[in-house]
Amino acid sequence: MKDLLLSLITFPGLLILIYILGLVSQRYKKKLKYYSICLLMMFIVSIPIFGKIFSLPLLHIPKVIKTNNLNDAKLAVVLTGGIYKDLMGDWKPSKSTDDRIMRAKKLLNKSNIPLLISGGVTKVNAPSEAELAKNYYNLTFAKVETVSKNTYQSAINLKKYCQNFSDSLVIITDPLHALRSFLSFKSQGCNTIIFNYNYNYYWKDLKPSLYGFRLFNDAIYEYTAIFYYIFSLKINLINLL
Repeated sequence: MKDLLLSLITFPGLLILIYILGLVSQRYKKKLKYYSICLLMMFIVSIPIFGKIFSLPLLHIPKVIKTNNLNDAKLAVVLTGGIYKDLMGDWKPSKSTDDRIMRAKKLLNKSNIPLLISGGVTKVNAPSEAELAKNYYNLTFAKVETVSKNTYQSAINLKKYCQNFSDSLVIITDPLHALRSFLSFKSQGCNTIIFNYNYNYYWKDLKPSLYGFRLFNDAIYEYTAIFYYIFSLKINLINLL
């Protein structure tokens, strides 16, 4: 059900849905209207600058809720972002997990603080994402939390560290995942430090590309996930006050 819903509100599923509406329409002008909407939406969404503007709240709302200073961080927490099996049949961290680990390494080069990696078993016959990341990147000094399978579970299983480190945890994840992570941890009474995510803007962002579609789809996924977390009470709005 979740995958079906996402396919209808992201690309290309959304375009296909509108196109079908045009096909079943009886009137020529209505068909033309639906086809024109398809072309216009495809053009707008393919421009990366649109996706960056559309997803800005995911990056900046946490900064409005809480001011922070990375120099105050006492523990870096990486939330893993998936694994995959290569052609040789070996499990490896996903591109998302790789990016998160690289951000953590960059931070640790400047700050001598401990590292904790959170990620459980998400695929059949696979190792936990946290253990795999620790071993793959040779992070022998890192602690691991290997039970959590999603952001909500990580927030629950790591809230004890907030008490131990006086709310001085910095959560490292993907830029678009930052808001859901922040709200999930705050709902568990954990007032975390936010990694400083920002967009860089280039002239090529005005040119249609596949990156534009991917950015829009990723933002839609996160907005949908946040609403789901709110309605399922995984994000407690009362605790955010």
